[in-house]
Amino acid sequence: MAVRWIVAVALSTAALAAQGAAAAGPSASTAACRTTVSAPFLYSVVIPVSAVECDAIARRLRIETQLTRDGVVVASSSRTCRDASTCWLTVDASAPDEPGDQAWCTVTSGYVGTTFLGSASACETDEF
Repeated sequence: MAVRWIVAVALSTAALAAQGAAAAGPSASTAACRTTVSAPFLYSVVIPVSAVECDAIARRLRIETQLTRDGVVVASSSRTCRDASTCWLTVDASAPDEPGDQAWCTVTSGYVGTTFLGSASACETDEF
């Protein structure tokens, strides 16, 4: 009788564990993820566009973006997305344009969980 009870408990536990794993969904590997960045654009304020993009859903994506003007950080922001395949960060790091022509750049770092994906940067080529 005790053996049957132990077997029943073991089977129930295994079934619950399998069900929980299926509900959690697929996990993206860092090889399937990348940090992407676009040059900032002017839309009343200067706005950088950056993202962490994965081929599959990841439990936690993190992006950190800095907007620089002539090499000096003028705005920065970070964002964490959960259970997503893409984590965008745009207007949170925007800044007002200054008179004259400056070199505006977006500098971004991306993470999947605690794994660093790398940094990327892009600079505007227009005068604004």
